[in-house]
Amino acid sequence: MEIRPSNHSLECKLYRNTIIMGKRRSRSVETEVHKKIKIAGDDINMFTSLNKTYYPNAITALEANKFNNGKRKKPYDLLIEKTKNFEISGNTKTFIHWFRNDLRLTDNTALARLIKYFEAAKSKDVNCTILTIFVINENDWMAHLESNWKIDFTLKALNSLRIQLSELQIPLVLLQYKEKVKLSNSQSFATWFRSQCTSLSNGQPVLVSSNIQCETDELYRDIKIVGLTDDNFSFTLYQDLCVVEPNILRTLNNRPYSIFAPWYRKWCSFIMEKRYSNDQLVKTSSFPKMNYNDSFQFTKLDYAIPSYFKLEEQQRNYAQEQVSEDFANKTLDTFLKGCGRDYNTAKDDLATEGSSHLSAFISSGLISTRTIVNKTYKLNGNKLANKDIKNNNSLENFIREIAWRDFYKNAVCYWPYLSMDLPFNLSTMDIKWDNNVENFIKWCKGITGIPVVDAIMRKLLNTGYINNRSRMITASFISKNLLIDWRWGERWFRRHLVDYDLASNVGGWGFCSSTGLDAQPYFRIFNMDLQAKKYDPKRDFVDKWIPELKDEDKEYPSPIVDLKASRQRALEAFKEVF
Repeated sequence: MEIRPSNHSLECKLYRNTIIMGKRRSRSVETEVHKKIKIAGDDINMFTSLNKTYYPNAITALEANKFNNGKRKKPYDLLIEKTKNFEISGNTKTFIHWFRNDLRLTDNTALARLIKYFEAAKSKDVNCTILTIFVINENDWMAHLESNWKIDFTLKALNSLRIQLSELQIPLVLLQYKEKVKLSNSQSFATWFRSQCTSLSNGQPVLVSSNIQCETDELYRDIKIVGLTDDNFSFTLYQDLCVVEPNILRTLNNRPYSIFAPWYRKWCSFIMEKRYSNDQLVKTSSFPKMNYNDSFQFTKLDYAIPSYFKLEEQQRNYAQEQVSEDFANKTLDTFLKGCGRDYNTAKDDLATEGSSHLSAFISSGLISTRTIVNKTYKLNGNKLANKDIKNNNSLENFIREIAWRDFYKNAVCYWPYLSMDLPFNLSTMDIKWDNNVENFIKWCKGITGIPVVDAIMRKLLNTGYINNRSRMITASFISKNLLIDWRWGERWFRRHLVDYDLASNVGGWGFCSSTGLDAQPYFRIFNMDLQAKKYDPKRDFVDKWIPELKDEDKEYPSPIVDLKASRQRALEAFKEVF
């Protein structure tokens, strides 16, 4: 395959929209050429600016800061406050679990609790029923730039979950919200959702359970639904997403941690102090495997996925085929017994990728992080971490990666604007990004002329997955060497990762671009040559994804930037705001 430099016009200009404490910088006008540009079938505007169709009134830094100074309540706190005094109605006849990013039966807190409520009610009234639902709102997929890889993964997971549930005689009902340009955080969605649930219960009192999600849109969605509860409709939520519940770990000044190292030590101490049993470090939930409904009809999931959300034919060769809770656990077991022992040295290798490959299963909820911690802890001789964390062995550092997930989810709960397209460090919105559209396109396509960057970006585009080292390399390159707003890259990753998780993605990009929580110093800029030599020493990875480098008859582009000069430019730009 011949790869040539992009010939998109240099006339393409993009406005820089940076609102700093209510003040707006001047911005250039979008040209007609810019509006027509597409990358991998998507309009470029999807990545270079917030979607104004769904978010016409983007939050400003001034408004975001109200979450920090207490002038605006955090949606996570609001939801906890509204649901803390939940009491089930004694007349409840129908019990519904709403699956979201928890597509499993094992260690599913809300599902286990709901089954307990159901069993207690059925002991008094045999006519009680239990069922599960999953809701599709394509508007959410569009607004959140959900990747086709992840959608494909989710639909496969639902099919395997449906089979699991059928063995318990519990139906899985697929609901689709079809109103145009309405997100699930809208009042119209909340009203529709309530009506769907009461319809499923034939007008009888219904209880709906679900596990809390930490993203701002999802929190406001649940707040609106909770506001519609009455004698006929109850909605209860549970903590399930993290190993340690958000907002539990605080500093001595009762503040949230913004630095990972002390938070991680506190996380480890808390878990060890609360150790559940000799067999289980962290408590997990369970329920008996039995037939729960007297009658049951097995039905297919009725959903015709639009072509826009489908994987392309060549991408299907790389799509994960085995997507189930059982396979997620087998993947964990295989990793722990194999390359998990060499995690410290193997996880960053670009060619062999000695990582667990569990991230997609975690983000879609086919396995809980509590299960991962419990199994790893036990295999490690009942050790969670070394006293000196710098000396953590491979299994301990694997658990540490789970702690990072908790850390970032805690952050999104406490600083909601992190999931509203703003950086943790609001002052970095004043960085004078170059935002060269042509360079951005070349970065997306993997034709920058920097082999290690291009190989990674091509792998992402073709497979929907790259390891953490790859993400750090490409994020550093675009935000520092190309001096392009990190949010452009974050959106591109969002649209193409099979394992996309908002908290982790935003957290990782904030770290690499020096704009986020516990970020690397702005003057730390990856040396691309050294990264390639260290993590692809035999060039196996680069040769696989850039075959034209070995073929003299094929053209490979010259570098779009001088690495040394671009490093200096980045230092000067970042120094202005630090």
